[in-house]
Amino acid sequence: MARDKFKLRPKQKLVIALDDLDFTWLPSEIALVKTMWDFGYHIADIAAKVKRDQDEVAVLIMHLARKGKIAKRKTGVFGN
Repeated sequence: MARDKFKLRPKQKLVIALDDLDFTWLPSEIALVKTMWDFGYHIADIAAKVKRDQDEVAVLIMHLARKGKIAKRKTGVFGN
């Protein structure tokens, strides 16, 4: 069910999921992740190369896949 974005939030304390992670990316970082993805690198290797948490890389990969910027891989994030 879609939420009405103009509806008021409850008066309870809200929890921001994954607020300890950084989901901002420079274009050069995105290009490197895309290249490594295309070459079949494991997500752990990609994260190490860009010096980022694997979860941050996973979210970027999901973003790129949803936008059609990277192709699905038979082995997914585990590489070739």
